[in-house]
Amino acid sequence: MASRKTYSKFDETIFIPMKLKQYHISQDNNQLAIFEAEKQEVLFSSFWFMEFGKTLAEIYAANEKLVYTVTKKFQFWRLRMVYLIARNVGSESILISQNTRNTIFKVELLSGNYEIKVHYKKKKSIYKDNIKIAEIDESFSESNSIKVLALEESKINLIFLLYSCLQIGENELTSKTIMKSQKRLETNEDPWF
Repeated sequence: MASRKTYSKFDETIFIPMKLKQYHISQDNNQLAIFEAEKQEVLFSSFWFMEFGKTLAEIYAANEKLVYTVTKKFQFWRLRMVYLIARNVGSESILISQNTRNTIFKVELLSGNYEIKVHYKKKKSIYKDNIKIAEIDESFSESNSIKVLALEESKINLIFLLYSCLQIGENELTSKTIMKSQKRLETNEDPWF
């Protein structure tokens, strides 16, 4: 059991007990799947592909219903990544890098502002309205899957969507990639792992 810091309008620190739920993400080439740690049933899945020079991804619910379509683009003149997110009901959002290092991304989705930060030691944090709702650990300490700790079980679809956006174009989780300078990544001020 951990605690989370929230601030009142009088700038007093309040500690609220929180219950974190653990999930796992597995990858097979261009496909991702997320499932609960205790159960082995897939909650959401995604896969990416190339089409007419664009890299696209589709995110499906457990019943194989298309939920989101994501298009990855690179803004060459600003040196940042942009992800166009289209829901199956027609609304669109843009996940855009906030810096040229591509370590902070922001998007407005379903009446909330979401932010992803890329940290040291292959970790990522996801925030909703400046409150941390998930942390992702890609360090593979025990198994060949990624660990996800989520604060809100109802937001797992958005957590998986945001993580899938960053994985578009990545073939294998275990493959060696050129590591970014650790000095250029964001610091994890509230680590959960």
